[in-house]
Amino acid sequence: GVDIVGGVQRIVIDRPKKKNAMTPEMYTAVSEAMESAEASDAVRVHYITGTHTSFTAGNDMATFLNPQAFMGPVVRFLTNIRDAHKPLVVAVNGLAIGVGVTMLLHADLVYAAAGARFRTPFVDLGLVPEAGSSLLMPATMGHVRAAELLLLGETLSAERAAQGLLVNEVLPDNAALQAHAMDKARTL
Repeated sequence: GVDIVGGVQRIVIDRPKKKNAMTPEMYTAVSEAMESAEASDAVRVHYITGTHTSFTAGNDMATFLNPQAFMGPVVRFLTNIRDAHKPLVVAVNGLAIGVGVTMLLHADLVYAAAGARFRTPFVDLGLVPEAGSSLLMPATMGHVRAAELLLLGETLSAERAAQGLLVNEVLPDNAALQAHAMDKARTL
């Protein structure tokens, strides 16, 4: 869902039965919202979060297997987060896998709930890391932490993600996360 409150456009990834795994239609909806916000004087900040226990489990593998239908919307989304002129605040409320992690490298501020977990399973899937993450992740987190995610496919806790500079701050639960991240978005 998308709403605008006080100059902040909030995009909520809401597909809990699939742990908020992204489909081409979801990528298109997020891209359209961001493009509209970029062109609007009423929006000053982009804000992305998830629902329930997941931020996003990454790409929906069922639809990901059809690259012709999937790649256009994914590239459009990645281009939008990379090229956004307005600040991007992300509130990671739970599980963040694949693009749920790589998009954070393009955000201006990232906050996480204490129970959030971060994983990039590219090596397990035999895929090249997306969204410039093989360059941006070591530059952001340092080579050693980036290697845990990119080369080993290990899972980082919210606390380790904050220590590795992937996350600005860890909040005790989702309610505190949403309040804090939205406060920072409104400050922007």
